[in-house]
Amino acid sequence: MAEHGDLQIAILIDADNVSYRKIEEILNEVKRYGIPTIKRIYGDWTNPYVEKWKDKLLTHAITPIQQYSYTQGKNSTDSALIIDAMDILHSDRVDGFCIVSSDSDFTRLATRLRESGKLVIGIGEKKTPKPFIASCDKFIYVEIFEKNQKKETVSKKKQQNQPKPAPVDNQTSIAILDEETLELLKDTVDDTADENGWAFLGEIGSLFNKRKPDFDARNYGYDKMSHLFKAYKEDFEIEERNTDKSRIKHYYIRNIIKRPLSATPPISSLDTGKMVVPPTETASNTETAPTAANQTNRKKGRQEKKRQDRNTVEITPKETPQIQEVQEEKTALPTAAETDSSTGTTVPTNMLFPSEGNKITADDVKKSQIRITKEFKPLFPAKSQKLRIMINAGEYECNFTYRGRGFHVLKLGKEAATKLGLTEGIQIQIVKLNEVSFSLQNKSV
Repeated sequence: MAEHGDLQIAILIDADNVSYRKIEEILNEVKRYGIPTIKRIYGDWTNPYVEKWKDKLLTHAITPIQQYSYTQGKNSTDSALIIDAMDILHSDRVDGFCIVSSDSDFTRLATRLRESGKLVIGIGEKKTPKPFIASCDKFIYVEIFEKNQKKETVSKKKQQNQPKPAPVDNQTSIAILDEETLELLKDTVDDTADENGWAFLGEIGSLFNKRKPDFDARNYGYDKMSHLFKAYKEDFEIEERNTDKSRIKHYYIRNIIKRPLSATPPISSLDTGKMVVPPTETASNTETAPTAANQTNRKKGRQEKKRQDRNTVEITPKETPQIQEVQEEKTALPTAAETDSSTGTTVPTNMLFPSEGNKITADDVKKSQIRITKEFKPLFPAKSQKLRIMINAGEYECNFTYRGRGFHVLKLGKEAATKLGLTEGIQIQIVKLNEVSFSLQNKSV
């Protein structure tokens, strides 16, 4: 008898599209989601190809459904499986279905079952067409079970022949997340995060599975999603929080934006009435911000050559208009540039946006974005990522989308766009502080 709250699941297996060796792992996987109350497998049992299934069917109490191949080369088991699935659906005896097949012919069936409010789990090989994967609530690759079998075999041999060794992390054997999946994972963390940027791991996993049904941490060599986040320490921050039950801990995740020492954001001091402005030239990462004593010396005119590479320059409110006039004179030409070590080419770090033929349009204002065209592409990264944008002493985290041959897009968001005063036809001075930090200033004001 199923306990209250357990989902009852019907497992329908296409014998022509799955190996008998994986049936035990498949059943164990389904039990993570509920109780398999109906277990049926479809095939032509007169065919020698499926003879090895016999022992597995008896062991796991799976009901074989005979379906003759009326025409050679045609898979007749598909229609029998679909008919039975619809009969089970209308009988309303189960809460979900598990379709074990790599055949795209079941795409419409999975879609129809989901329309009726049923959970649909797909299990198949990595060659499974994307339409069938997308039609399932969750899709699991059978290749995962092969990795688990190898781990169990190796561990048993070690236990029998050798003393138990200390655990060793072998990072070389772990697959790396592709850039698209990593960025989608970061977006999911942002979408489920609170005001402080922390997101509950359970909510992240639930939303991410809806966006990418075939995602599984085991595809990348991790047993759990929390282990994956711990491995990517450069991109995510993880925090364990205790609950009322001492043995249970909740994991919370937060995105990390790299903040090099050379990228000191412009900040204002309410106590001293002074403002720090970032330099337009590239500074050494090993240098730090000047001390108060050094700043006083610089105000008195004691500037030496050994201090020319400092990160920031302190100015008083009285000196601000004069320096702003100098900056405005320089915006007509690139004011700073850096050399790309890989190509040897000169890359600008300070440009005036937009150029001729490319202006901020009404659509850009509506979407709170800036389109990065050809002449401005060298200023920005060669991949999609989050950038730190400085606007009028404020700091904002914005999404940058890399589009290859087309124009890139810098999504400011409503708050940053309002702070910048983003309107149709304005001019913006873009200063590159480092690889992930930029300063924007409205020059039309």
